[in-house]
Amino acid sequence: MSAGPAAPGGGSADGSARGSTDGSVIRLMIPAELRFLRIARLTAAGIAGDLGFGLQDVEDLRVAVDEMCAALIEDAEPGIDFEVAYQIGDGRLEIEGRCGQAGPPPELHPVARELLSMTADDFSLDGDQDGRRFRLVKQRSDLTV
Repeated sequence: MSAGPAAPGGGSADGSARGSTDGSVIRLMIPAELRFLRIARLTAAGIAGDLGFGLQDVEDLRVAVDEMCAALIEDAEPGIDFEVAYQIGDGRLEIEGRCGQAGPPPELHPVARELLSMTADDFSLDGDQDGRRFRLVKQRSDLTV
């Protein structure tokens, strides 16, 4: 498991990433197993908190990340890795997930789709012979008026 900024100039340990517009990307590689999804959720919540997202936005993001990650790796074969990339933008967080499990994307349960519609600003799920992917966007609600 590894995590670290892919671009220089990211936030520091004192939380100075707040309001950052530098486009930093943080990548996380974990086994494609449900028991490790907590790491992806907590990473998203931590980044969002550092960026000044409100408590409700952070909770919404945690729910959305959990739904997207779980759908993506639902029937992944043992030994497949799962990569999550968190891109920091101006008051927004864009999260992309990639899993090496080939095939079409799983169908989202109607409840999961509704949950994602309420908790994310944008989301997509796709897949092909190269693997499955998702994209999730969350904007700070205090910046959307």
